[in-house]
Amino acid sequence: MIQPSPLWFATRGAGTVSLLLLTAVVVLGIATTTRRQGRWPRFLTPRLHGNLALGTLVFLAVHIATAILDPYAQLGWRDALVPFGARYRPIWLGLGVIAAEGLVALAVTSWIRPRIGFRSWRAVHWIAYACWPLGLLHGVGTGSDVRSGWFEVVDAVCVGAVFAAVVAWRLGQGWPRAAGFRTMVAIGSGAGVIVFAVWMLNGPLAPGWARAAGTPPELLHSSGSPSSPSPTHGAFDKALKTS
Repeated sequence: MIQPSPLWFATRGAGTVSLLLLTAVVVLGIATTTRRQGRWPRFLTPRLHGNLALGTLVFLAVHIATAILDPYAQLGWRDALVPFGARYRPIWLGLGVIAAEGLVALAVTSWIRPRIGFRSWRAVHWIAYACWPLGLLHGVGTGSDVRSGWFEVVDAVCVGAVFAAVVAWRLGQGWPRAAGFRTMVAIGSGAGVIVFAVWMLNGPLAPGWARAAGTPPELLHSSGSPSSPSPTHGAFDKALKTS
């Protein structure tokens, strides 16, 4: 029986916090680009936006480092740099690698913004809108907590917050002369939420996801040890066998 290490708990916690912070960064970024910024509380400033982005990178670094140091999935630094090359759930892990590299690109371009100019920085800054869904899919695709009630609440809050921000701010107040485009984006956003929910029910929340997601056979078999686990270890084994 595989026993979870403190690194396993650290990876899960840091990954969840990273997703929450990234969601806050995206929502705040959408909100502060509207034309009614003056109505926002004073603490909702670009500096807060930048601090949240920095916090996301810090927890992301902890998430990556602990995942590599944890012997369970047998990940190496190459797996953290090259997407879709890992043995453990390669597709879903690869999406996380792309999201992480996109966030690093955002940080670097923000640092050298005076040298590259506002237009180039803003063009790269749009990557944030792609990093968020990739990070979300990475979390539900690789996470062993995907069937936990608290994790489902976290996902629902993140998806709901971004969807509400898009609809209420970018569509309700942005692009006032493009009603057709606003309608298309609203329909697309709603359809995206529905597709995500349906996929969750038939994918990560359905039996056999661990095997379908690409968990190596030896890890699947090791979770079926007949020994009597402790409550914490039993939950770990159950997550492996049913996720």
